Amino acid sequence: MCANYCFIAPILPGGIELMKKWNEENIANNKEHDAVFTDAGITREQVWIQHKPQQQQQNQDFAVASYETSDPEQSFKVLATSKEPWAVKFREHLKNAHGLDITQSPIQINELIVNWKK
Repeated sequence: MCANYCFIAPILPGGIELMKKWNEENIANNKEHDAVFTDAGITREQVWIQHKPQQQQQNQDFAVASYETSDPEQSFKVLATSKEPWAVKFREHLKNAHGLDITQSPIQINELIVNWKK
């Protein structure tokens, strides 16, 4: 059973432009991307940009990511350790756009506290 696993990541200055360029060049219709995400058990990926209101003192935008996967911890382990060239580029992108180094500091899996369904 797949879960819709969501998380946020800060966007560094200039990161929005990097994210848009990365998407155009490395995700859409890219078999290397598809292979790495398939190996990681991810069946769907969505990313939004959450803009912070201008009136807030800390005006930092965030990436809101959603991965459909049956095992988020295993998925991130694969993304952090894969030797595939695309995965290496992906990890470099995470450093440049978000300041994240998932090889040194793995993403902490979120704690589920509400799971309501009708």
